[in-house]
Amino acid sequence: MTQLDASQGITEKSVRLLLADILGTEILDDLTFLAQGGDSYHAVLVVERVSELWGIEADFTTVLRSTPVELAAALGAAPRPS
Repeated sequence: MTQLDASQGITEKSVRLLLADILGTEILDDLTFLAQGGDSYHAVLVVERVSELWGIEADFTTVLRSTPVELAAALGAAPRPS
């Protein structure tokens, strides 16, 4: 597995790598987080890791309901702290 490099920013690839690391499985582009085996506990881990890596707050419900592509778009549009 390729190592996640937060300095490269939020991309579909970086989101897939993040989810794969947390869920311990290959991540498919067309399935939601829940459909790929995610649950509320793992969604909390995603929210925490996004904050650590990129300094933004991921929406918990968006994590649960999004595909990796949708999540990358939502994170890319999230407000940055000043």
